[in-house]
Amino acid sequence: MATYLIDYENVNRNGLSGIKSLTEKDTVIIFVGNMINDVPVETLMAILNSMALVKVKKMKKTADNYLDFQLATCLGSLVAAGEDKEFYIISNDRDFEAVIDYWRYNKAGVSIERRNTIAPQPPAEAAPAAAANSLKLDNATKKTIRGLVKEEKLSPGHYNSIYNLFMNESELKSLHNGLVRLFEQKRGKHLYDLLKDVFEQHKADAVSR
Repeated sequence: MATYLIDYENVNRNGLSGIKSLTEKDTVIIFVGNMINDVPVETLMAILNSMALVKVKKMKKTADNYLDFQLATCLGSLVAAGEDKEFYIISNDRDFEAVIDYWRYNKAGVSIERRNTIAPQPPAEAAPAAAANSLKLDNATKKTIRGLVKEEKLSPGHYNSIYNLFMNESELKSLHNGLVRLFEQKRGKHLYDLLKDVFEQHKADAVSR
Protein backbone atom coordinates (compact mmCIF):
# COMPACT_ATOMS: atom_id res chain seq x y z
CA MET A 1 0.00 0.00 0.00
CA ALA A 2 1.57 3.29 -1.15
CA THR A 3 0.47 6.89 -1.62
CA TYR A 4 1.64 8.91 -4.63
CA LEU A 5 1.45 12.72 -4.46
CA ILE A 6 1.62 14.16 -7.98
CA ASP A 7 2.98 17.65 -8.63
CA TYR A 8 1.02 17.78 -11.89
CA GLU A 9 2.00 21.37 -12.59
CA ASN A 10 5.62 20.18 -12.68
CA VAL A 11 5.48 16.74 -14.32
CA ASN A 12 2.20 16.96 -16.28
CA ARG A 13 0.87 13.72 -17.73
CA ASN A 14 4.33 12.13 -17.90
CA GLY A 15 4.35 11.90 -14.12
CA LEU A 16 1.37 9.53 -14.22
CA SER A 17 3.31 6.94 -16.20
CA GLY A 18 2.88 3.67 -14.35
CA ILE A 19 -0.53 4.41 -12.85
CA LYS A 20 -1.98 1.37 -14.64
CA SER A 21 0.22 -0.96 -12.59
CA LEU A 22 -1.09 0.25 -9.21
CA THR A 23 -3.50 -1.82 -7.13
CA GLU A 24 -6.65 -1.07 -5.18
CA LYS A 25 -4.48 -0.68 -2.08
CA ASP A 26 -2.68 2.34 -3.56
CA THR A 27 -3.72 6.00 -3.46
CA VAL A 28 -2.89 8.73 -5.98
CA ILE A 29 -3.40 12.40 -5.07
CA ILE A 30 -3.02 14.75 -8.03
CA PHE A 31 -2.28 18.39 -7.22
CA VAL A 32 -3.38 20.56 -10.12
CA GLY A 33 -2.39 24.20 -10.46
CA ASN A 34 -4.97 26.96 -10.92
CA MET A 35 -3.80 27.58 -14.49
CA ILE A 36 -4.45 24.00 -15.70
CA ASN A 37 -8.01 23.74 -17.01
CA ASP A 38 -7.95 20.55 -19.08
CA VAL A 39 -6.37 17.09 -19.09
CA PRO A 40 -5.44 15.08 -22.22
CA VAL A 41 -7.87 12.27 -23.05
CA GLU A 42 -5.09 9.64 -22.78
CA THR A 43 -4.30 10.81 -19.25
CA LEU A 44 -7.95 10.82 -18.25
CA MET A 45 -8.39 7.25 -19.57
CA ALA A 46 -5.31 6.07 -17.65
CA ILE A 47 -6.76 7.55 -14.45
CA LEU A 48 -10.19 6.02 -15.02
CA ASN A 49 -8.70 2.60 -15.76
CA SER A 50 -6.45 2.56 -12.72
CA MET A 51 -7.38 0.31 -9.81
CA ALA A 52 -5.89 2.82 -7.36
CA LEU A 53 -7.97 5.33 -5.43
CA VAL A 54 -7.41 8.64 -7.29
CA LYS A 55 -8.07 12.05 -5.77
CA VAL A 56 -7.64 15.43 -7.43
CA LYS A 57 -6.85 18.60 -5.48
CA LYS A 58 -7.41 21.71 -7.59
CA MET A 59 -5.60 24.79 -6.33
CA LYS A 60 -7.82 27.85 -5.97
CA LYS A 61 -4.99 30.37 -5.71
CA THR A 62 -1.88 31.21 -7.72
CA ALA A 63 1.36 32.14 -5.94
CA ASP A 64 5.01 31.13 -5.95
CA ASN A 65 5.37 27.55 -4.66
CA TYR A 66 1.70 27.54 -3.60
CA LEU A 67 1.08 24.03 -4.93
CA ASP A 68 4.35 22.75 -3.44
CA PHE A 69 3.41 23.94 0.04
CA GLN A 70 -0.03 22.40 -0.30
CA LEU A 71 1.50 19.08 -1.32
CA ALA A 72 4.05 19.17 1.52
CA THR A 73 1.33 19.96 4.06
CA CYS A 74 -0.86 17.13 2.77
CA LEU A 75 2.09 14.74 3.00
CA GLY A 76 2.75 15.80 6.58
CA SER A 77 -0.85 15.16 7.61
CA LEU A 78 -0.79 11.71 5.99
CA VAL A 79 2.49 10.75 7.64
CA ALA A 80 1.22 11.95 11.02
CA ALA A 81 -2.00 9.96 10.58
CA GLY A 82 0.13 6.84 10.40
CA GLU A 83 -2.14 4.83 8.07
CA ASP A 84 0.40 4.52 5.23
CA LYS A 85 4.12 3.79 5.50
CA GLU A 86 5.21 4.31 1.89
CA PHE A 87 4.97 7.65 0.07
CA TYR A 88 6.18 8.97 -3.28
CA ILE A 89 6.39 12.62 -4.34
CA ILE A 90 6.15 12.71 -8.13
CA SER A 91 7.99 15.86 -9.17
CA ASN A 92 11.17 17.10 -10.83
CA ASP A 93 11.52 19.75 -8.11
CA ARG A 94 14.53 18.89 -5.94
CA ASP A 95 13.37 21.30 -3.23
CA PHE A 96 11.13 18.49 -2.00
CA GLU A 97 14.29 16.79 -0.72
CA ALA A 98 14.06 19.12 2.30
CA VAL A 99 10.63 17.68 3.10
CA ILE A 100 11.91 14.14 2.65
CA ASP A 101 14.92 14.79 4.88
CA TYR A 102 12.69 16.14 7.65
CA TRP A 103 10.58 13.00 7.82
CA ARG A 104 13.58 10.74 7.34
CA TYR A 105 15.07 12.05 10.58
CA ASN A 106 11.83 12.49 12.52
CA LYS A 107 9.60 9.54 11.63
CA ALA A 108 11.05 6.05 11.83
CA GLY A 109 9.40 3.32 9.79
CA VAL A 110 8.15 5.64 7.04
CA SER A 111 9.58 5.58 3.51
CA ILE A 112 9.36 8.76 1.42
CA GLU A 113 10.93 9.08 -2.02
CA ARG A 114 10.85 11.59 -4.87
CA ARG A 115 10.45 10.30 -8.43
CA ASN A 116 9.74 11.80 -11.85
CA THR A 117 7.00 9.25 -12.57
CA ILE A 118 4.85 6.77 -10.66
CA ALA A 119 6.76 3.94 -12.33
CA PRO A 120 10.19 3.38 -10.75
CA GLN A 121 13.08 4.67 -12.82
CA PRO A 122 15.53 2.17 -14.31
CA PRO A 123 18.83 2.08 -12.41
CA ALA A 124 21.56 4.25 -13.85
CA GLU A 125 24.45 2.50 -15.52
CA ALA A 126 27.24 1.70 -13.14
CA ALA A 127 30.15 4.12 -13.31
CA PRO A 128 33.53 2.77 -14.39
CA ALA A 129 35.47 1.31 -11.49
CA ALA A 130 38.17 3.97 -11.57
CA ALA A 131 35.63 6.81 -11.45
CA ALA A 132 33.64 5.14 -8.69
CA ASN A 133 36.74 4.65 -6.57
CA SER A 134 37.71 8.29 -6.97
CA LEU A 135 34.44 9.35 -5.34
CA LYS A 136 34.70 7.14 -2.28
CA LEU A 137 35.11 8.85 1.03
CA ASP A 138 38.02 7.38 2.95
CA ASN A 139 37.96 6.93 6.71
CA ALA A 140 40.54 9.67 7.25
CA THR A 141 38.31 12.23 5.53
CA LYS A 142 35.29 11.06 7.50
CA LYS A 143 37.29 11.46 10.70
CA THR A 144 38.30 14.98 9.66
CA ILE A 145 34.67 15.87 8.96
CA ARG A 146 33.56 14.55 12.34
CA GLY A 147 36.29 16.53 14.05
CA LEU A 148 35.30 19.77 12.34
CA VAL A 149 31.62 19.49 13.26
CA LYS A 150 31.88 17.68 16.61
CA GLU A 151 30.45 20.70 18.48
CA GLU A 152 27.30 20.63 16.33
CA LYS A 153 25.87 17.49 17.99
CA LEU A 154 24.76 15.93 14.70
CA SER A 155 22.89 12.64 14.45
CA PRO A 156 24.38 9.61 12.62
CA GLY A 157 21.90 10.30 9.82
CA HIS A 158 23.21 13.83 9.46
CA TYR A 159 26.78 12.56 9.20
CA ASN A 160 25.73 10.13 6.46
CA SER A 161 24.03 12.94 4.58
CA ILE A 162 27.20 15.04 4.74
CA TYR A 163 29.29 12.08 3.56
CA ASN A 164 26.90 11.67 0.60
CA LEU A 165 27.31 15.33 -0.32
CA PHE A 166 31.09 14.92 -0.31
CA MET A 167 30.84 11.88 -2.58
CA ASN A 168 28.15 13.09 -4.97
CA GLU A 169 28.58 16.85 -5.32
CA SER A 170 31.32 18.21 -7.56
CA GLU A 171 31.64 21.87 -6.59
CA LEU A 172 31.47 24.16 -3.59
CA LYS A 173 28.19 25.75 -4.66
CA SER A 174 26.39 22.41 -4.72
CA LEU A 175 27.90 21.51 -1.34
CA HIS A 176 26.59 24.80 0.07
CA ASN A 177 23.12 24.26 -1.41
CA GLY A 178 22.99 20.71 -0.11
CA LEU A 179 23.91 21.74 3.43
CA VAL A 180 21.38 24.59 3.43
CA ARG A 181 18.72 22.17 2.18
CA LEU A 182 19.51 19.76 5.01
CA PHE A 183 20.05 22.20 7.88
CA GLU A 184 18.33 25.43 6.76
CA GLN A 185 20.08 28.66 5.90
CA LYS A 186 21.93 29.78 9.04
CA ARG A 187 23.17 26.39 10.25
CA GLY A 188 23.83 25.12 6.74
CA LYS A 189 26.01 28.14 5.98
CA HIS A 190 27.92 27.61 9.25
CA LEU A 191 28.57 23.95 8.39
CA TYR A 192 29.63 24.96 4.88
CA ASP A 193 32.23 27.36 6.31
CA LEU A 194 33.57 24.55 8.51
CA LEU A 195 33.73 21.96 5.73
CA LYS A 196 34.52 23.76 2.47
CA ASP A 197 38.31 23.44 2.76
CA VAL A 198 38.28 19.69 3.41
CA PHE A 199 35.72 19.30 0.59
CA GLU A 200 38.05 21.03 -1.87
CA GLN A 201 40.94 18.87 -0.69
CA HIS A 202 38.86 15.71 -1.11
CA LYS A 203 37.97 16.64 -4.69
CA ALA A 204 41.58 17.55 -5.48
CA ASP A 205 42.76 14.20 -4.12
CA ALA A 206 40.13 12.39 -6.21
CA VAL A 207 41.34 14.07 -9.41
CA SER A 208 44.98 13.22 -8.73
CA ARG A 209 44.33 9.49 -8.24
